[in-house]
Amino acid sequence: MLRGLDEVDWNELFHAYGKAVDTANLLRQAASPDSDTAQEAVSELHGSIFHQGTVYPATVAAVPFLAELTTAAPHGRADLVWMLGMLADPHHAYGDEVLDVRAAVAAQLPVLQTLLADGDQNVREAAAYAAAQAGTDAEPLRKRWRTETAEPVRASLALALGLIDPAATGPELTDLVLHAAPPVRVAAAVALLRAGLPWPDGAVTAVVAAIDDGAIVEYCWAHGGEWSAELVVATSAPVALDLLDQLLKGREPKTRKLGLYAAAERYDVSRSAPRQIVPLVAAAVHDPDPDVRERAVSALSRAGAAAGRYADLLAGLAAGFPEVAGSRAFTPEFQAVSALARLGDPRWIEPVCAAAAAGHPSPWSLRAARPGPAVLAAVHRRLADEPARADVLARVLGTWHATEAVPELLAALPHDGPEVAGALLAIGHDEPAAVPHLRARVTRTGDATAAVAIWRITGDARPLLDLLERVLSGEGQPLRGRQTFVDGLGETLHPLLPAARDQLTGAAARTHPRREVQILAARIVAAADGVPPVLATVRAVLAGGWGPARAAADLIADLAPDHRDTLAAFEPLLRERLGDRLSRVSAVRALARLGVPVTELTEPLVHGVADHAGLATILELRAVETIPGLLQLATRDDRIHPGGGADDAVWKDELLVERIHATIAALRAG
Repeated sequence: MLRGLDEVDWNELFHAYGKAVDTANLLRQAASPDSDTAQEAVSELHGSIFHQGTVYPATVAAVPFLAELTTAAPHGRADLVWMLGMLADPHHAYGDEVLDVRAAVAAQLPVLQTLLADGDQNVREAAAYAAAQAGTDAEPLRKRWRTETAEPVRASLALALGLIDPAATGPELTDLVLHAAPPVRVAAAVALLRAGLPWPDGAVTAVVAAIDDGAIVEYCWAHGGEWSAELVVATSAPVALDLLDQLLKGREPKTRKLGLYAAAERYDVSRSAPRQIVPLVAAAVHDPDPDVRERAVSALSRAGAAAGRYADLLAGLAAGFPEVAGSRAFTPEFQAVSALARLGDPRWIEPVCAAAAAGHPSPWSLRAARPGPAVLAAVHRRLADEPARADVLARVLGTWHATEAVPELLAALPHDGPEVAGALLAIGHDEPAAVPHLRARVTRTGDATAAVAIWRITGDARPLLDLLERVLSGEGQPLRGRQTFVDGLGETLHPLLPAARDQLTGAAARTHPRREVQILAARIVAAADGVPPVLATVRAVLAGGWGPARAAADLIADLAPDHRDTLAAFEPLLRERLGDRLSRVSAVRALARLGVPVTELTEPLVHGVADHAGLATILELRAVETIPGLLQLATRDDRIHPGGGADDAVWKDELLVERIHATIAALRAG
């Protein structure tokens, strides 16, 4: 077994943790007669050569040995077959080597087809999936279908046939949805959706009944996330509503919880969905099962503005927040507080302040609280009446950049200096009395904004220079943002020049954080020595892409007005970055400042609306040409996903739409 394993130079191949020197031994252990040893080895292989879906050069080399183990290993053969299928599945496998891995799995198709007739039912179920992903034709699957009696295997075969030959399989799948055993019924329903074929009349009732009876779709067959969400997301709106209604009336609590999860997934992708779905979700808040009730509150709290219809219900739940504020779980009370804050409903303030008075920190989700007039007025009153409660409210005012609250914050400064100083810093108010707290903030967190404020207020640049020195030496974390404050330091920068010059090697550093430091060094050197000494290093970091390329493009944009001729050679490399989500907006800004007409940059600007500084850059460039594209983004039904947690998808999209409309108005106003 595993002949040729030692002929592979694993030391020259890489996986998630570096050189793949352990892969050969793990493959041997996967063939162990000891079940625990074999299972642990397969798990470690998953974590190294298939880490969270990413594949590597070592993965390609391992595939033939994995295929051999599927027929010869004493234990875990089904797990190995599922792994091979996932390696070839574009919904599960990613990375630069994914095409080579897929080809390697396809080369093992004869083995996978043989496993369709294996004596182990679990292996046959996995083999149907893996053979379909490897590109089998339909005949081996149909041959197995004619004799297979095990329901899980038939479910896997139904999904496989729907994938490989939907046109010929469609009529049979339609019948299976209505009349097959529960696992096959659900599999056929999913297969029809994926093939773009309609469900027959009665399918919704049949599918919900199957789910009540415990039917599921095996994880590997899912297209990411919970398989059940696909039933609701992929169906048309009328069918989806009917399906959700019946799921939320299901016999089993697990069916109702599944429906609530699917409901939230539906309105995470469709802007029109919450208005239709939220009444169903809100009704489930009164479900007899406590777990269903908790899931319903979670789904309601994710619904965006549509949850405002049930603000009174949320406020009733939020009132109980002080009693559970010490819990680590996302309790219904916590979720209600978060939803009220995002809705701009001031009824979150009292329970949060009461929890703070009992010694509990404010919820992190308050960073997304909306600053409506009623909320601002309530916060102002609370701060004026109880300045000692600044520990909760100051941070929110800083997030809102609420300049009108500066008097109340100054009054609260003696009561909670660190939080208030942070709020004043975020607002942009320079307050001499806050300087001791700002100094502590620099020492504790390395906050460059606080160090700049100290310099601005007192003229003392030492905290800022010490911070920059630590960053350049590698002792401190790379700074966030564009660090344009460096350009105004002048001769103060001279002590930093030796360390900064050492960073300008002409090559990109190995890690992204060190590349960020290289761009900081380039900014320092350019301010003191001029632009030519930094060009080679900036070019190398820009070519490397990702986040550091954004920093490099920002530096080019900042230098461009005074050095356009010197920097013109960067134009081709900046154009290459227009397809990179992490750096395209900064690349557009740099190109525009180098003289490229904004009309040539409209497409990446529109595509970059949800990226870092996307809308701000559109306004800076007065890019009126983007208005049609912005309108399309703001009015389509598909949501824009700026990134972040799934629970924020609706809220972030709605906020982004508001900002898009504000940007359009500003562009039109000129």
